[in-house]
Amino acid sequence: MKPISKSIVMFSGYIALGLVIIGLILCRLKKKKRERVEAPSPCKVASVDDIVDTKPSFTSTDFKTDVSKSDYSIYSTESAFVPSSLVVLTSPIISDLKFEDLLSAPAELLGRGKHGTLYRVIFENGMVLAVKRIKGWMISTDEFKHRMQRLDQAKHLNVLPALAFYCSIHEKLLVYEYQPNGSLFSLLHGKQPRRKFEWASRLKIAAKIAGALAYMHRELYVDGIPHGNLKSTNILLKNNMEPCISEYGLMVMDPQDPSSSLNGLNSMQQQTKGTAPNGFKADIYGFGVILLELLTGKLVQNDGIDLTSWVHSVVREEWTVEVFDKSIILDGASEERMLNLLQVAIKCVNQAPESRPSISQVVSMINTIKEEDDKSLVYEP
Repeated sequence: MKPISKSIVMFSGYIALGLVIIGLILCRLKKKKRERVEAPSPCKVASVDDIVDTKPSFTSTDFKTDVSKSDYSIYSTESAFVPSSLVVLTSPIISDLKFEDLLSAPAELLGRGKHGTLYRVIFENGMVLAVKRIKGWMISTDEFKHRMQRLDQAKHLNVLPALAFYCSIHEKLLVYEYQPNGSLFSLLHGKQPRRKFEWASRLKIAAKIAGALAYMHRELYVDGIPHGNLKSTNILLKNNMEPCISEYGLMVMDPQDPSSSLNGLNSMQQQTKGTAPNGFKADIYGFGVILLELLTGKLVQNDGIDLTSWVHSVVREEWTVEVFDKSIILDGASEERMLNLLQVAIKCVNQAPESRPSISQVVSMINTIKEEDDKSLVYEP
């Protein structure tokens, strides 16, 4: 082969190698560009389908509230939404709110779990809303709308109403008025130094929750809509520290194990006339656990120890006074009335649903205790 032919072959080889390298570089750049396009943009309400929770739960509940500051960037995939309207219920607070406004407003992640995500959404006019984004609720749009309308009709001062909702096959959003004082859970168990939470306030909260629950049960029994997931994280505190029950009717309890919650969002079809009564009895159990938290100041699950089991074991050993939160004992609370409320709680957490009292009976018992407590304050020297 002549020298010039060798040079041509060598030059052609260099060109081919260069083209391969350029091709690889272009493929890599194209891949990066595609990843950037697919990456969600910050500061919009996120799809729960895109959030994978790999951290352990803060409590024994499904919902996690210990989200760190680094988790506050919120992502969105608009492809999950279909053209639809935000249905504003009977609320003048957000009468002009549009779905697009909700998506575009800056939002802060408050908590997330396998069934949903909660955001605080802040608007330019200063309005602050809480938005619950629900994952996997296998219920038709018509059923969902009917359910939300029935919940809107059953209004009570101590039940937090949904202001608006959005529903498509894959996405369901619920809009609430944001409650800045947090939950009963955070008041009892929060990491921050706990404010004084005396016996009278605890008894008042118990009475208010019981009264609100009794009203909702009475209004929605025929519809078969219990709360379904009653717990201290779902008792929010208004500006005046009045308690309000949140997320009513968004979960269904397991009829076979009413002390624990199922993914009711995937089990709505199980809520038939046969299982609905057990759902209401499950609310009684949940309320009993809240009473135990108020009386003991302890977590529902703590280092593998279940609160109800621990209380039963202490009562069996006749160390009953040991169950009470020392702070309310030091505050001078009546031991007799604390014991009476403890008996109400123990009746509520009976493992046999049919042996639990009705919510109206619970209200009557708690109101009697509260009236006695109020009289003792009046006649104190």
